[in-house]
Amino acid sequence: MAKSLSSPYEAGNRGSNWLKLKPSHTLDLVIVAAEWGSGRRRGWLSNLHLAAYDPEADDFIMLGKTFKGLTDELLEWQTRELLARETERDDYTVYVRPELVAEIAFNDVQTSPRYPGGLALRFARVKRYRPDKKVTAADTIVTVTEIHRRSG
Repeated sequence: MAKSLSSPYEAGNRGSNWLKLKPSHTLDLVIVAAEWGSGRRRGWLSNLHLAAYDPEADDFIMLGKTFKGLTDELLEWQTRELLARETERDDYTVYVRPELVAEIAFNDVQTSPRYPGGLALRFARVKRYRPDKKVTAADTIVTVTEIHRRSG
């Protein structure tokens, strides 16, 4: 926690003068699917399915989803790029060839029964896409597991 130096101290009350500081980490993860947006994001692929590479299985392990950190320009670009890589879809989700790597910022890795690897990213957000990285150079499930072990 951090407090504005110009604000008075009030016992038991954080108020708007306090700021909660959270650690931030980044991983380069692969986009394996995206969901159609709603509201202002209608017509764009918005909610990204994020996966870490598993070199042992030569496959990708999903760690969660995010729609945070996306500008309108990025939404337009990623919709075009993801549709060009489409392999199948249902009413809400477009599944894609795992060819795009994105740098994802997050605060923590937590245990989760929802995803196949048993782990999920907390407060994930897109920082940028990584056209310089091949998917086999993306961060691995081993790296994610190690982050989880250290934080637990």
